[in-house]
Formats: sequence, C-alpha cells, structure tokens
Amino acid sequence: MTGRTAVHATFDLERTYSAPRGRVFMAFADAPQKRQWAHGAPADGYALDFRVGGREHVQMPGPGGGTFTYDGIYYDIVENERIIYAYSFSFGQGNAGTTLTTIELADAESGGTLLKITEQGAYLDGFDGPKFWASGTTSLLDRLNQHLEQ
Repeated sequence: MTGRTAVHATFDLERTYSAPRGRVFMAFADAPQKRQWAHGAPADGYALDFRVGGREHVQMPGPGGGTFTYDGIYYDIVENERIIYAYSFSFGQGNAGTTLTTIELADAESGGTLLKITEQGAYLDGFDGPKFWASGTTSLLDRLNQHLEQ
C-alpha cells in the first residue's frame, strides 16, 4: 500500500456581480488584471496566454513555505459567455490535484452579471479534497468582486 489517494468530486458556486459581463470576462482574459486579483503572483512568476490552447502558469511562494505552482490550459472560450480550462497544482511535493473548470457568464435578473463556476476535480494524496478547494475558489470569487468594485 502506497498511501496514495484520489478524491473525485464536483462543486458549483454562483456569484452576482454589479459589473457587466464584458468587464467580468476581461478580468479573466487580461493578464495584468488576473495576476492582480486572482493570484497576486510576482510578475516573473506569472504568464497568461488567453486563447483556446493557450496556457496559464503561476509560480510563487506557497502558504507555509515551499513553492505553489499552477499550470492550466484553455479548452473553450466564448467571449463574455464561457471559459473552460483544466489545471493542475502543486505545493512543491508533486501534483496535488487536477481539475476541469467551467465558468459561465449570464445577465443577472437584478442587473450585472451572474457567474457560475463548476469544478470537477481529482484531489490527490490528502490535500483536503473539494471542501478545501471550494473554500479557496470562494475566496477567489470574493477577490474578483473587490477588483470589479474598484
């Protein structure tokens, strides 16, 4: 027995932002914006090629020491409507998980933008599974809101 584990799970989150869909979409598509609100990574530790087949890379100090690495690839982009990408992440000790993520943008009934994010993941070797990553994604969406309100 190797002690290796894989937890497979899906979670969905929704947020309504007062900004129009085009502004929300650009917060994901524009490298300087996304680096600022999503990762806070140093400029030399961040790259974004936002197109189908393009990649996103983040490398920065991780929580509690070590190095956090995120590597993603975009599979589907429909301007102002949908983004689908897969990513793997590590904390310097090998792959901690790999996910497929879908972001959907629609007009909110109350005005602004309704964002729905669905993440389907394989969370590996005890990295707390979907509850930990859903919590992290919740924080990410909160930071997006702060960015959009500036």
